[in-house]
Amino acid sequence: MEDFIVSSLRQIPNFKEVPEHQLRWFAQNSELCTYQPDEVIFKPGDEINYMFIVLDGSLRAQIKRGNQFTPLITFEKGNISGKLPFSRMQSSAAFITSLEESTILKTAEKILPEISKHYELIEVFVHSLSDRIRTFTTQQQQNEKMVALGKLSAGLAHELNNPASAMVRGATELRKRLRSTPDKFKAVMNIRLTEEQVDAVNELVFKKVEKGSSNQQSLMNRTALEDDLADWMEDRGVDQGFEYAETFAEYCFNIDDLEFVSSHVEDEYLPAVLGWVEDVLTTEKMVEEIEDSATRISDLVSSVKTYSHMDRGSDKEVVDLRKMLKSTITMLNHKSKQKKVEISMDIPDTLPEFCGFVSELNQVWTNLIDNAIDAVDESGEIKIEALSKNGDLILKFNDNGSGIPEDIQNKIFDPFFTTKDVGQGTGLGLDVVHKIIEKHGGRIEVKSQPGDTTFELTFPLS
Repeated sequence: MEDFIVSSLRQIPNFKEVPEHQLRWFAQNSELCTYQPDEVIFKPGDEINYMFIVLDGSLRAQIKRGNQFTPLITFEKGNISGKLPFSRMQSSAAFITSLEESTILKTAEKILPEISKHYELIEVFVHSLSDRIRTFTTQQQQNEKMVALGKLSAGLAHELNNPASAMVRGATELRKRLRSTPDKFKAVMNIRLTEEQVDAVNELVFKKVEKGSSNQQSLMNRTALEDDLADWMEDRGVDQGFEYAETFAEYCFNIDDLEFVSSHVEDEYLPAVLGWVEDVLTTEKMVEEIEDSATRISDLVSSVKTYSHMDRGSDKEVVDLRKMLKSTITMLNHKSKQKKVEISMDIPDTLPEFCGFVSELNQVWTNLIDNAIDAVDESGEIKIEALSKNGDLILKFNDNGSGIPEDIQNKIFDPFFTTKDVGQGTGLGLDVVHKIIEKHGGRIEVKSQPGDTTFELTFPLS
């Protein structure tokens, strides 16, 4: 068996320069194990207390998100993993499963300190540890970005869906309205009014249109107004008075306004004139809704452009702090609305000019605001404040969430440290924040207790 292990290790490029006696010592202190296809070797949370080398076959590491598994990495023949010398790994964060009949060489954790006495052998494992850290960090950073992008995309799709649906609905209703116009047009054509009469009605109608559909009355008062308008019109032979009343009330028409129209129009023409007025108001309302929806979509697209800075270079530039923060809040709007979180900003116009890498700073705002939304309860509050002091720009992100326990406050900026469940966080968000702030020559501090957590960012202005 010892000869088989030594021969197998010799076939792995990393072990070619390791002396024979070191390989034999290693073989004598290791255990050969065979796993069948689909056999689970580690589950999330399992203690990892040995190093392993794949001598034959292959293994796969994957994490479970919901009911689906996401592959992380595949261990092929010659790969080294598990509890490496000098590694701080304690437990598995993923499922590790054999993809086929696989043979691995296991070395118990208690043997690892002895490996350091064998220079060429320990060199192989230190290089493996360095490669693993580099690969895992790069992969997790990419996963962090993809998870964040997925959240933002889902929220943005939802935000765009509402105004887009409103536009389609408005356009459909407008088409129906226009198709029913000919009959009403015929009634209008039979009206005989003087120029002065037409001008009087026009002036009233378009004065209401300019103010828009802005009736701010309570539901009870508005319902009472609609009833009064409907009764007034039906008393004067307007058969559709009940249908017209809602639109007239929305544009703040009252009984005096209808009396004004009646005083300028003969009774026989009153139904046709009021029908024309209702048509104008309804069409205006539909166009207004379509315009508002189009504006909302345009604003969202503008926010995406501001957030991603698609038209910017990679150099430092003047930061429009209010605009950047507003675009980030817009990108996270769907998530904050789900929990009814109120986000407020206090960004003075008198702040000194601040230059930075805008796309990277947006990662900072996104991580801090996203974490704050996760931390607060429903109807929670997040406050963002900016000020200048002693030649520095100071930004504070405060929330009234559950807080960060005192015993882990000094760990939250460490790579891969997370309090979230497996698959929900990589532990790199605040590490990325810390590195970006350091890149700008700044610093970040946290003060937290239940109901009051503040991340304070300090950037030098010169």
